[in-house]
Amino acid sequence: MDRIKELRDVMRKHDIDIYYIPTDDYHSSEFVGDYFKVREYISGFTGSAGTLIVTMNEAGLWTDGRYFLQAEDELKDSEIVLYRAEMEGVPTIDEFMLSRLEDDMILGFDGRCMVASSVINLRRKIENCGKVVRIVSDVDLSAEIWQDRPELPGSDAFILDEEYSGESAVSKIERLRDRMSELNVYGHIITTLDDIAWLLNIRANDIEYSPLLLSYLTVTDSKITLYCNQCSVSKISEYLKGINVEIKDYNEIYNDLPKMILISKGRPILADIDKINYLLYKKLFKGKILNMVNPTTKMKAMKNETEVLNEAKAHIKDGIAYVKFLYWFNQNISKGITELDIANKLLEERSKMEGFIEESFEAILAYGSHGAIVHYSPDEASNIELQDKSFVLIDTGAHYLEGTTDITRTLACGELTKEEKDNYTLVLKGNLALGDAKFLYGLTGANLDILARSALWRKGLDYNHGTGHGVGYLMNVHEGPNNIRWRLGKGKNLSAVIEPGMITSNEPGVYITGKYGIRLENMIVCKEREKNDFGRFMEFETLTIVPFDINAINIDMLDEHEKMLLNDYHKNVNKIISPFLDSKEKEFLDRITREI
Repeated sequence: MDRIKELRDVMRKHDIDIYYIPTDDYHSSEFVGDYFKVREYISGFTGSAGTLIVTMNEAGLWTDGRYFLQAEDELKDSEIVLYRAEMEGVPTIDEFMLSRLEDDMILGFDGRCMVASSVINLRRKIENCGKVVRIVSDVDLSAEIWQDRPELPGSDAFILDEEYSGESAVSKIERLRDRMSELNVYGHIITTLDDIAWLLNIRANDIEYSPLLLSYLTVTDSKITLYCNQCSVSKISEYLKGINVEIKDYNEIYNDLPKMILISKGRPILADIDKINYLLYKKLFKGKILNMVNPTTKMKAMKNETEVLNEAKAHIKDGIAYVKFLYWFNQNISKGITELDIANKLLEERSKMEGFIEESFEAILAYGSHGAIVHYSPDEASNIELQDKSFVLIDTGAHYLEGTTDITRTLACGELTKEEKDNYTLVLKGNLALGDAKFLYGLTGANLDILARSALWRKGLDYNHGTGHGVGYLMNVHEGPNNIRWRLGKGKNLSAVIEPGMITSNEPGVYITGKYGIRLENMIVCKEREKNDFGRFMEFETLTIVPFDINAINIDMLDEHEKMLLNDYHKNVNKIISPFLDSKEKEFLDRITREI
């Protein structure tokens, strides 16, 4: 079935010349529920990031470096052209559309799935080009094509008690209102699901891999309104009433925002136009908007003492499960195990841990050449058996009541070549260097990124993704504003200062197309180190408690300090995990954490 052709038939019916399909849901979420996977349904590309543009005679898909190889494979039998975003000579989405748009053409999209700022910027560019183009922002053409489209999700929400959150919702709301008062705004619109979940201390299961509730929230100095599927919060309705939260139907916010504008009497409404969708923005258009990052974004990123202690507990559980998996892997590597076998075994071991909820993202299990596809996930069609050579890259994570984990280990499946060992060691050197960083307060991830890449750069190697992303507490595995990457964002998205309590991934890698991929990822938390005459110094503490593969290391490439860091790390892993293992597993752990 040619869904591009079906889409064009519907475009003609609505007189639309170019149709824009992003990956987003109505909340700018990274992972989206099945109901929102329109781009995947139309294009066949299954990656978690990408944009599809369809004209009457062209179709193009833009995605980032994590998905180049995957998209190339999944689009090969279609007319869709792959545009490798941010690569030299590749037009941006806006550049592509501006070169195709002509006077009196109509550009269409579902404005609920479009971030407001992207549409505002596109409109400005069209006007600057002197073109007269009509934009239709309320058309979901997929509704006329996708006959068996899944329903909107509606899971039961639950309360995250203070023993896990470390702060009451009442206290968080008070902190938010204090900030709103400082900014002299009448109200605040929050549409990002993790910000809402954090503020109210609630979680749900409306999005796979992200335990969040599909919802919107408005806050004034006297009123809080949660817009959601009311059945989803029926079990926690008394709790919500107890913290003075009014509950309304999910879509009612589109009717209520114009009323808020009238009541505000000219005072600004705080909203992040890089997060709210375009249709909501249009409802606010007649009011005054204070465009800034949601205050809750930084608040939730700076984990409190309870959250950090709980995250450490979550990583102990994850470490126990992972070492048990490694023992199984060692026993079965020669018996013809597959990528999916590994994914299933890791899930099995994690599921045995008390407080386990679900995986924090789709397991990335990539043997051999699959490892060069940065975010490859096997299915029944692509699943392959491991051989007694090369690497298997394993990037997985979990949600526990105590927090969220994200870990990558690359394991040798047999005898390695010198190149493979050397490249593994270069990646390890980067991981050790970043984890060992001591730095002055005020630095951002852009300042720190070189620590992870330096060893690779000296050999003319690199990786086409960031070194680190923030990690939420039982929320999104990818969380802002903290990140570690050398490319600077723009405007509000400039790299954030690394603050105490922020948890960030440390994941350098290298990917050799057609051969293998290597990535080593720990989670690190920023902590105060000391304050002296030279300034305020920070450091990282590694939360992940899982051995690296000693058999994959070229030990001659490590200096004495790096050997000490690796030995100390493995000694700590052994000390913490060993009490939870049986005798055979302990012997195995002793062997794989031996001093080098």
